[in-house]
Amino acid sequence: MKNGEVAKQIGLSEDTLRFYEKEKLMGEVPRVNGIRDYSEANLRRIQFVKCLRDAEVSIEAIREYIRLYDQGEQTIPARLGLLEEQRKILEERLNKAKLAYDKITHKIKLHEKGVN
Repeated sequence: MKNGEVAKQIGLSEDTLRFYEKEKLMGEVPRVNGIRDYSEANLRRIQFVKCLRDAEVSIEAIREYIRLYDQGEQTIPARLGLLEEQRKILEERLNKAKLAYDKITHKIKLHEKGVN
């Protein structure tokens, strides 16, 4: 699959795909006549990287996860620890967002009743 097709399918810009490749976040991308030809394994990895970036996981943390992943199954405990740490950070963000959502919703209800 070509760069533009992958970008469209996954919902990323072609520039972002090139950035991920430059940062070594997607594994080796085979080239046919100098043109990137993404494999299914590349697609799965890109989708996972996108998921992590959507959750605001840092490039450094993703790079570390990929580095560990590429070393094989013996790194599963380290990868698990990294993912659990990121999940905890995300959970904290979700809790803060939920509190803000609830406060805004409460204020909207007050305003709808004409209360300051």
